[in-house]
Amino acid sequence: QGRWSYAFIALFTMLTMKKYYWFTVILAICSCEKGPSTDPDLDPEVSLSGTFYEWPEYNDVINYDFSTNGGEYTAPTKNLPYAKYFKESQKKDLTMEYTYGNWSYFAGPNANSKVLKDTVAVRLMLEQLEADATYLREVMGWPPTVLETKGYRNAVFLYGSGMTTDNAKNTETGGWQSWVNVYGVEYPILLLSYYPIDCFDPNGKYSDSYYHTHAVTHEYIHVIFNSMPGCRNASWFHEGADCWLQALMDAHRAGAEEIEEFGWLCAGSIIAPFIPIECYGGWLHDGSFGGPNWMNQGLNNNTRRILGGVQYSEVFPSFMGEFLGKGSVPWVWQNCKGYVLEGISKQMGKEQVRRMVKEYRARIALCDMGRYSNATLKIYKANMGEIIGSDINGVKIDNWKATPYVNVTEDESGWLVPDQLTLPGWTGANIIPIDVTGMDEVVTAFRPEGKNSNETNMSCQLCYRTKEGKTVYGEPFSSGSYVMDLSSDKPANNVVFAVVCNTDFVYKSEIRKMKYDYRLKISEGAVPADIHMNWFDWKKDIQ
Repeated sequence: QGRWSYAFIALFTMLTMKKYYWFTVILAICSCEKGPSTDPDLDPEVSLSGTFYEWPEYNDVINYDFSTNGGEYTAPTKNLPYAKYFKESQKKDLTMEYTYGNWSYFAGPNANSKVLKDTVAVRLMLEQLEADATYLREVMGWPPTVLETKGYRNAVFLYGSGMTTDNAKNTETGGWQSWVNVYGVEYPILLLSYYPIDCFDPNGKYSDSYYHTHAVTHEYIHVIFNSMPGCRNASWFHEGADCWLQALMDAHRAGAEEIEEFGWLCAGSIIAPFIPIECYGGWLHDGSFGGPNWMNQGLNNNTRRILGGVQYSEVFPSFMGEFLGKGSVPWVWQNCKGYVLEGISKQMGKEQVRRMVKEYRARIALCDMGRYSNATLKIYKANMGEIIGSDINGVKIDNWKATPYVNVTEDESGWLVPDQLTLPGWTGANIIPIDVTGMDEVVTAFRPEGKNSNETNMSCQLCYRTKEGKTVYGEPFSSGSYVMDLSSDKPANNVVFAVVCNTDFVYKSEIRKMKYDYRLKISEGAVPADIHMNWFDWKKDIQ
């Protein structure tokens, strides 16, 4: 009990004894110091404490350097014998074959006239592919494709042109990385319709030409990735790491020290942190999440606008490159032959992977992402308050007003109960903004709740930025309470974030639908802040 309580007990005793020592009692009451909270959950004297400004380095860091692990590169001089993919009339005279550098272009007899072999669009496409492949290999150190290592040129097949690869019309659009089987071996190639190729024509009038010409290089990067042994159960990493590498190449060429922009489909990783890291398809209509692979892991259940493209987010690969090192993503492609986080744990250990999840979530909450910090802030600003519904016409689901923060309500015992709709999935997180105006310290109690949640895989961490941009991180804790000293480094806009993480990183089929519940309690004077305010923007004065 606090000293105030003892003073009132003394007063009550004296009154019942009919001895009125008013002066003495009043002096005793007025001279009392404020004691610990009467709520045992929030007693600062038994709470954990400790803050830091920089995260410590990892042990057993994953790292792979292609330049020291590959052989000498020899430019290919021939094409694979693709005869089975051409009709009989083509086999004798492949008039639609066109070669440029390490690339060959193949089209069938029904090719769209806009992309015949002698058109400027085809030549410019192959020139871009040759330039990008050379830069990735010679400057950035990525390896050649499996075709090149065997002495064959890379190949672009024209979709819808009458080859045996497909039965499409020559007016079909789209393009992707595909496969051809030659002598019983599967080889990755580009299978492109006329449309993205024709977008290379400088006289073209397509409004989305920039997107499609860049998408052609995106598909080539898939050819590189599929030439390596990793990520056979990680479609999400195929897409996200692809976007990361292409964006990094563009920044590298420009000599940029800061990467100012993330792709627009990074929104799900930032504005909806409850979505798991290893996720393809995002937050689905039934409230569950897509698994790491695109096949048979939830995608038959429709997804939501913007968030459904979270697999194209380069945020997690960017985090890896910044804080685990530039060789960490290449290491994944060589060593993680199944799921990514589980594969990393075999090298770094389970506890370091759990810590990595915590760091990733806390850094995003503070836009503390190294060279990607401003890019993170821009994604927050661009998507805050967006009304997000179904991405399938005619399918009705309740709209969600986008915010990275979770709404909480107080129960009869003073515990804060998070909105059950946006509870974190596996490796997901919730961020609760706490208004600490006028306080020199704040105490937060944390309690994992429910059958899926426990102290092993749940974590809470307080963190904030100062108005000057300084980051302050509290030690993560899995239960009990934590006291954060605010007396010297004042939080910007008087808001501290409680970042609640689930660190259950091993994917199993049943985990896709799990939600991880918890309770928070905060000390008197602190209150949950408005979840629809831009608290992430420490540079602004927010009223």
